[in-house]
Amino acid sequence: MGTDTTLLPQQHLRERALAAFEDGRPEEAHELMRLALADALQLEWLNDFAVLAHELGRGKEAEALLRAVLAIEPGREDATQNVAALARGAAGAAAAAWRDSETLGGSDPQMYERAFPGMPRPDVMSEHCSRYAFAQGLVGGRDVLDLGCGTGYGSEMLSWSARSVRGFDLWQPTGREHPRWPGVASLSYGHDLCADPLPVAEVAVMFEVIEHLPDAPRALRIAWSAVDAIIGSFPNPVHHGSWMNQYHVNDWPLEQFEQELRAAAATRFPDVELTHLHQPVGSPLLVAGRDPDASFWVVVATGRTVGA
Repeated sequence: MGTDTTLLPQQHLRERALAAFEDGRPEEAHELMRLALADALQLEWLNDFAVLAHELGRGKEAEALLRAVLAIEPGREDATQNVAALARGAAGAAAAAWRDSETLGGSDPQMYERAFPGMPRPDVMSEHCSRYAFAQGLVGGRDVLDLGCGTGYGSEMLSWSARSVRGFDLWQPTGREHPRWPGVASLSYGHDLCADPLPVAEVAVMFEVIEHLPDAPRALRIAWSAVDAIIGSFPNPVHHGSWMNQYHVNDWPLEQFEQELRAAAATRFPDVELTHLHQPVGSPLLVAGRDPDASFWVVVATGRTVGA
């Protein structure tokens, strides 16, 4: 039987592929059909079409087109790079999806139980982040516990300078709410700071958590049993007490905050050195010094043994 010279090369390949398939040679048929498509199609156009689909928000369509290009020409560089870019974009979107939860800040949208990325109070977020930014300079190369870590933004910040960071919080986020961060911090939820033991580390960070704890003295004792130093903050109840925040159960003045830190450390350390900072009313910036009238108090408490 002669060859039909009116057929294009890709048509000849297709006929050969069909014949091979009918003869029970599927692998050969597959390769011949791949060659036929590679000869017949403008794969660069398909790649461009996939890029346009992605720009229109049609991610699945874009991926299907790119996979088709790679099925016809495995290892094609432009399609391979675009598939990888799609995968990174999808992973990034999945990692950030938890931030869309309407309950990250707790059940009361008028008074947030915890700070969270994207919260409608950027002034509050600024106050919180300033404390963690300050702590970064003290925890470089050290093993750190972030107690009352909440959504973990602070644990992520600490991981930029600390050797290791482990966060603990009583909150039990749902699967959709569970925070994901690109850093190396480990977050443990459903942890009761007033009862559950902590792993040994060098320093604990306790920012805006002590006022929430029903047995804060015990929580401080547990913390001191695990670390040699605590970087803690406490809101001035004149400005942020339980009278305006239902999640606060301890309205301590600065003197009591200092006393509780010292008393909880007494079983391990005969002395505790306190370094004071504060955030003035209306400012997120930390200022050195002790000020009972400030909006927030920040204390670096370091346990001292005899002769140290």
